[in-house]
Amino acid sequence: MRSWIKLVLGCVVVIMLFGSTAKVEARGLFKNSVNVANGFYAAEGFGTNYMLALRYNHYYQKWRYFIETGVSFSSIKSQVLEDLAAFTVFSDNGLFTYDFLLGYDMKPLGSVPYFVGGVAAVNQGGQTKFSGVIGVGKHIPLAQFFKVKKLGVRYEIRDYIFRQQINNADAFTAHNLSFTLALQYYF
Repeated sequence: MRSWIKLVLGCVVVIMLFGSTAKVEARGLFKNSVNVANGFYAAEGFGTNYMLALRYNHYYQKWRYFIETGVSFSSIKSQVLEDLAAFTVFSDNGLFTYDFLLGYDMKPLGSVPYFVGGVAAVNQGGQTKFSGVIGVGKHIPLAQFFKVKKLGVRYEIRDYIFRQQINNADAFTAHNLSFTLALQYYF
């Protein structure tokens, strides 16, 4: 699993360094996008699992600002906890997030990443928690490199922050991280 994380992070670094060197004129940009993201969700105390996300974005002021809604699917299955714990932590291993975010991109077609912040409902093992979300990422329209106007790629790192209590232990602030790479369709 660690080799996958290193591969994803390596791709993100390469895209950050070389992905936005070409410029595309900001006029005529599309106002909406949908994307399918793949990556990893690291639930604090439970390990890292595969994640699939579906997201919708609407852009304002030549992509400088955007709103996003999305849903993510993952798992909190942990082989370590299964081997060590003699009790069930959650009623199931499913993990779902429902996100609503606001984003700001200082250089929409440059190499500076955007920032997102917002709220999410995190359903982890059958328990739903209200969560704050912060993150960084970048939209990279493929029109910068190829003659495809409606496709792009996107990378992003997010932190889902919420109060967690497992069984009768003391509550703690959980920082669950997600790392995704997505294919976007603009319209």
